[in-house]
Amino acid sequence: MSRLKKKLKFEKTNLLLTRPKEDSENLSRKLDSKKFNFFISPMLEINQVDYKLDSIKDYDFVLFTSKNGLRYFKGLKKNSKIIVIGDGTYLKAKEMGIKKVINIDGNLEDLKKQIILELKKDNKILHPKSNILDENLFKYFRDFGCYYEPLVCYTSDKKNTKPEIFEKFFLSCKDGIITLFSKRTAMSFVNEISKNNLLDKCNERKILVLSNEIKNALEIHQIHNIFVTKKPNEQSMIKLIQEISDGGKFN
Repeated sequence: MSRLKKKLKFEKTNLLLTRPKEDSENLSRKLDSKKFNFFISPMLEINQVDYKLDSIKDYDFVLFTSKNGLRYFKGLKKNSKIIVIGDGTYLKAKEMGIKKVINIDGNLEDLKKQIILELKKDNKILHPKSNILDENLFKYFRDFGCYYEPLVCYTSDKKNTKPEIFEKFFLSCKDGIITLFSKRTAMSFVNEISKNNLLDKCNERKILVLSNEIKNALEIHQIHNIFVTKKPNEQSMIKLIQEISDGGKFN
């Protein structure tokens, strides 16, 4: 191998992607493969499940808080008013040909602040989602006087689906970047770090997260060297990945 090729190979940044396989592969395609070695090791196992939906009942809004909800819910009506959280979910809706979409740029707390402009008492909200219940969201709509129906159309289980790739990332290189997009993903990641006794190696790397909530949850487990994106979305994560890979300095 020539010196130039060795140099190029050495300069590549090792990047651990922990989202579900499809999302991680899509993210890798948005980054320069000449700059990164991609290690795709999803920390959550996602599976579609059967569900029953009352076809007679009309809902005022259908709420999607993740792209998986859009992937696995098949009951959208043409006149449905759609609310989505985050640019990734919004773009997925547009990709699926959904035209009337209200996009909440942020997280669930931003949803609560912004959706109040759209809601009326006695509105019916359908929420296709995972098996993980959100009591705060249920309480929010109930207190507003709305009917909120969570509909489980997929499961999300904490599981390292590619343990061999996960181990290779930590054992084959001394540095790198780790991306964590949700608190649930982060907790699954923590389980793997603890199980494999990788805390020291983890703290040699830079960890990129979407919120201070995720950062705080990691620090409880003695995980440090964490950087938070400016906004809780994929585009902001991509920008932070690129800046840190290029040697940017952060507080």
